[in-house]
Amino acid sequence: MRLDSRVSETAAPVAPHHPIERRSYRWVALPLLAFALFSLTAGLLAHHDPRSKGYFRLFFEDPIHLKAAFASAAVALGCFQVFSATWIYGKLPWRKPAWINPAHRWSGRLAFVFTLPVAYHCIFKLGFRQPDTRVLVHSLLGCAFYGAYAAKITIVRLRRFPVPVLPIAGGILFSVLIGVWYTSAAWLYTRDTPSAAPAAAVVIPADAHAADGKSVFASAGCATCHTLKAAGASGQIGPNLDDLKPGYAQVVAKVESGGGGMPSFAQQLSAQKIRDVAAFVATSTRSPSVVTCNFGFRSGSSTL
Repeated sequence: MRLDSRVSETAAPVAPHHPIERRSYRWVALPLLAFALFSLTAGLLAHHDPRSKGYFRLFFEDPIHLKAAFASAAVALGCFQVFSATWIYGKLPWRKPAWINPAHRWSGRLAFVFTLPVAYHCIFKLGFRQPDTRVLVHSLLGCAFYGAYAAKITIVRLRRFPVPVLPIAGGILFSVLIGVWYTSAAWLYTRDTPSAAPAAAVVIPADAHAADGKSVFASAGCATCHTLKAAGASGQIGPNLDDLKPGYAQVVAKVESGGGGMPSFAQQLSAQKIRDVAAFVATSTRSPSVVTCNFGFRSGSSTL
């Protein structure tokens, strides 16, 4: 018996490998439709004035910091999504391990779950807002994120799209997520400074009228975010002003410049209204014995 005889003559022929039949680019209209539908739905659901009830903060300082933390966690998982996708597509110099595909899928699912507390507060509580360019861009990107997510899921579920479609969809989704995070959490963390301790005595200028400031507090929507007993406000988003007891100058600076999750109101309120609302907040959170009214004399002041 010859062991070196040919076996090719008797071996079964190898079945030819058929390439995957790809869909035409016309099918891209479906994920584009999903993008438009979900983005528009998110925008319509968010089309309301900010609501003062129903927020939660878990173990965070306030709902704003909760949103920033969950958004940051979603971005971290999004970065892993990009890294693992690059590995899956064979663009890294290492052999692809068996666990990378499940890890890629589950990191995407977990990232989506982390966005849900953010979406709850933004869509159903704060609403679509545009007090300045940053907040407007953040609102638009927030709606676009869920549209981009729906588009990517559509591509994954239907399969057989042209090869570039899925990576492009994933890249757009990641870019939108980064934009949402940059216009919210990154902005908050770079401007979030501890509140200064209130001064022992509060000086109110003569041209600041606390009585008029009460109506400004209401019309500007301050009650949506803050609790202030004198205004009948019980907002849960921002600091409790009765507990914080900010001084006049502190309120003026915060209203004019924003910070700590609060947008600037310099474009929405006149200088007089800012002085009035600052006087109202400062005087409402203190007893009259520590409020000093400056009547404009060259020196000295009159204590109320």
